[in-house]
Amino acid sequence: MDIIEEPFLRKALSVPSLRQNLLNAGTLFLYCDYAGFASLNVYGAACCMVHNRTVSVSAKKLPIERDQGSIYGEMMAIELSLETLAAAIVDRQPKVAVIYTDCSRIARLLVQERFAHPHDEEGRNILVSALADLRQRFPSLDVQIKYMSKHKKNNHFHMLAHHAAREAALS
Repeated sequence: MDIIEEPFLRKALSVPSLRQNLLNAGTLFLYCDYAGFASLNVYGAACCMVHNRTVSVSAKKLPIERDQGSIYGEMMAIELSLETLAAAIVDRQPKVAVIYTDCSRIARLLVQERFAHPHDEEGRNILVSALADLRQRFPSLDVQIKYMSKHKKNNHFHMLAHHAAREAALS
């Protein structure tokens, strides 16, 4: 995990909607993103974690053999965020964790029963299982997955995740 340096923090502090997330000690915010380059057959996911005046980024190349589509990739980015959250809970002890995704269908996907593509169902099952495991291990933690909608515009934290996902895919 890379810890983000001071100049970036000053830039994020200048945006009121980001400042409140950066200074919050009770809520841990995770911004995730997926990047896929089907022509190169490379894919990556990243997560930017924001909590109590610290920002860190984790990213990984996804072991996908062929393009599964952006919905599957976004679910894998959320799953990376859940892994990042699980590793940070003991040290950071948040009461709430909010995972932001730019996948507008995420709320429907988590409860959807039928899928046109089996890989989307597989991605949903991985995500639901990871969520259940996290909630079982940390029952007092309120985990929320939200579509970032307008919160994405000029959002430096999402941009960090976006660039890290692209880097991970291309590395």
